[in-house]
Amino acid sequence: GSRDLRAPGDSFLAPPTLPETMSMSPMFPLYALSLPTLLIASAAISLHQFKLCFVAFVKVANTSRGNAVWQFVQPFLRDIAVVLEGTLGKASGFSPNLTHVMLTSLVLAVVFSAERVRGAILQRK
Repeated sequence: GSRDLRAPGDSFLAPPTLPETMSMSPMFPLYALSLPTLLIASAAISLHQFKLCFVAFVKVANTSRGNAVWQFVQPFLRDIAVVLEGTLGKASGFSPNLTHVMLTSLVLAVVFSAERVRGAILQRK
């Protein structure tokens, strides 16, 4: 069976009360309104940075000049570049759309939330 976790005298209809440390900040409305915009902007910048790295990696992977170590490593890098281009399309033509930006902003939100939860857990210990 389920256990009743209410304190003695608590009513079923009474809303749960938050401890003093968990009260809402007066800055919360500003935070709630600006966070989505900041996440979307961060996601767009992150995807643009990924495109630059993707293009640079493909160019470097297709460069065949270099020393003996490069001559050994370059075929592996070229194979990785072929797989990436097969999955994402040509590096020079990679253009993230709104769906990419929104999904990246969701990933950023999950990462930031998980970090806040981790910090709260560590603070309680």
